[in-house]
Amino acid sequence: MILFGIKGIKIDPLKLKQGNCPDCKTKNSMWLLGRYNYFHIFWIPMFPLWKKGYALCNHCKGVFEKGELHQHSILFQYFNIHSKQHTKIPWYLFSGIILINIAIFYIITIAI
Repeated sequence: MILFGIKGIKIDPLKLKQGNCPDCKTKNSMWLLGRYNYFHIFWIPMFPLWKKGYALCNHCKGVFEKGELHQHSILFQYFNIHSKQHTKIPWYLFSGIILINIAIFYIITIAI
């Protein structure tokens, strides 16, 4: 029986409105995708650990991480801006911590 571990959830894909694919040079075919990994106990998410983002070309199916994009390209700049805005941490990844805090508060109020 697995009591704790690391799981991941997908971040909703977002179509990038600018930028060309670094491989096939197709215009406006890039999507921003990602994944949050989180620590869980009894399948209850406790807290997020890390986020992994990448760009995907819908034409050639090429996958590009941030380090693979050229520093001065429009796609790199767009990726930086939208990966921060679009991929906010969902509140339910902290649900285990919230439940623990509620339990501690309840125990403290009963003890007093």
